[in-house]
Amino acid sequence: MKYLLPFVMTITILAGITLAATPFLLDYFFPIKENVIRDADSEAAEDALGRWFISPDANFMKVEAARQQSKIRSTSWFIFQVKRNAVERFITAKKLEQLELTDEILNTIFYANNPPREWWHPKALTRSSYFQGIDQGRKLALIYNAETKQGALVTTIEQKPAETR
Repeated sequence: MKYLLPFVMTITILAGITLAATPFLLDYFFPIKENVIRDADSEAAEDALGRWFISPDANFMKVEAARQQSKIRSTSWFIFQVKRNAVERFITAKKLEQLELTDEILNTIFYANNPPREWWHPKALTRSSYFQGIDQGRKLALIYNAETKQGALVTTIEQKPAETR
């Protein structure tokens, strides 16, 4: 009986150390692959777009989404269908600027680091302008075709490297 309490304390301390060290050891021996593109669940992407567009009743349809995350950057791609008024509210609320859409812009913003997915074709929206801005540190680029009610949205967050002293 006199050895039971030290034994229980030893097991408890070892369990605590193991639980505290496990994430660091797993990350060291089995690092997460960076730049892996993951597809998003369409319902979750619809909900996210509804909150983002400040239109929970916007009725987003045919939503496809993917995300790529690394230590320095997180990029998301969305293709969707929605009525024009939701996009107008989004553009106004986020204070996006309308700019000319050139092949260079398509290649540097919409096709740079693009997801190798068959649904990602923002050029097929056949627009001559796009909307760009920054919202809470997130770069936004949107192409929207009001006739077909289709849109393509790219969001990017750049992580600042930690300063060393």
